[in-house]
Amino acid sequence: MRDIVVIGGGLSGLAAAYELTRQGRSFTLIEVKPRLGGSINSVHHQGFVMDSVPMYQPVRDWDFFERYLTMLELGDAYTRTSSGNVLFHEGTNVLIDTLVDQINAPVMFRMAVSTLGRLPDGRFSICMENGMLLDANGLVVAAPARHAERIFHTLTPEISFRLLDYRYDDLGYISFGYVDVGNFVFDTLPPPDYPLTRIDRVSGGARTPENGMLLQVGLRDEDQREDPVGQIASLMRWPLNPATDWITRWSESDPLMWRDEQHISNMDVIFNLLPGAVGLCGSDYISTAEAPRLDERIAQGIAAARRVTSAL
Repeated sequence: MRDIVVIGGGLSGLAAAYELTRQGRSFTLIEVKPRLGGSINSVHHQGFVMDSVPMYQPVRDWDFFERYLTMLELGDAYTRTSSGNVLFHEGTNVLIDTLVDQINAPVMFRMAVSTLGRLPDGRFSICMENGMLLDANGLVVAAPARHAERIFHTLTPEISFRLLDYRYDDLGYISFGYVDVGNFVFDTLPPPDYPLTRIDRVSGGARTPENGMLLQVGLRDEDQREDPVGQIASLMRWPLNPATDWITRWSESDPLMWRDEQHISNMDVIFNLLPGAVGLCGSDYISTAEAPRLDERIAQGIAAARRVTSAL
């Protein structure tokens, strides 16, 4: 029997797992992918550090966020921008790597949870898609809403009903690394009729080689073409042959329900419906009328872990 099971190894799930580790709790982490971190990943190539998510991440509560990074010994690993964003010098994945290194628990990779239930003695049952059955005293569900809708169906049907038809945007991110740019001026204002969601850039520092320029373009996945690097470079009048590039796509990567005027009240109802020893966390469940931020995802993971341990 497992004390606690954490379902989902993205940022919020890892924050919950780290909190359980700090409390000395016994738990198992289940992740459907072959790696932890969810959509967050970084690569180093030709002196450039490129992210699979926006390299500038918004932060709301800087006091909490800086205390958390100091606790992880990442106090020197980032820059706080004037616009309230964080830029990690060695890529956003340094946050994931640090959390993973601190977690002391078994991880079940490539394992998908089918449904959750309740055993006669009050413990929770976790039915895996491969037929394996686990049990636990407490649960932290850090799976996206599209999966949580299914797995809550037999445990708390009303939660499943309220997660039906959760809407997302499919986004991809394309990084362009240029060297020896000299005095070349990179236009970062896309034409209004082209489906670019954002263009960010950084030069100098740890992210680029000397006299280099790194640009990152957000593009709706459904609008990506066969050669997006060449097409976007031509469209923006950038040099057509960057020294390096990286294209990442993450299906249903951008939650949209926070735009719904009923989202906050719906999340309040869902959290009230949770059984006492079940925590829920992730960017899909943050009660806000703005896009979820990095610190909020961490804070919700911590809160989910503490909810479960308090109930136990």
